Amino acid sequence: MEVKDVLSKDRIIFNLDSDTKEKAIVELSNILMEQGFLLNKDEYIKAVLQRENHSTTGIGNNIAIPHGKSNSVTKSAIVFAKTKKDIEWESLDEKPVNLIFLLAISELDQTNGHLRLLSQIASKLMDDDIVLGLQKTQTADEVIKIFNEGDIEL
Repeated sequence: MEVKDVLSKDRIIFNLDSDTKEKAIVELSNILMEQGFLLNKDEYIKAVLQRENHSTTGIGNNIAIPHGKSNSVTKSAIVFAKTKKDIEWESLDEKPVNLIFLLAISELDQTNGHLRLLSQIASKLMDDDIVLGLQKTQTADEVIKIFNEGDIEL
């Protein structure tokens, strides 16, 4: 399983209006529920928030990768969002977040699928040019291209 297999244009959101990480997680989870990736949205949100309470998913550089293991996920998916305003996330670098990758991992993929996805996302996001590209991009096609090819001209 690779990022390109679980990230699609219909799960890329610009100008997310949430002002807290809890609201952002709920709003992005609504998309997963509407698109049939969750059997029980509340159970999934609870798992993601429990993971947040255990250790922040704010990895720094204005990025968060919230995720949680839940049996309510029917098929693995990622929702990507750029926020309208910065959100406090207790990030490792103590800076707020404006790029969010919400991971929903199915039971089938839980053994190593989520670790592979996290690793792929994290390795891409170690490249400052990719982060800058995500910060500047205004279209879902550009986000997909960044993850598929790693570079775009903006």
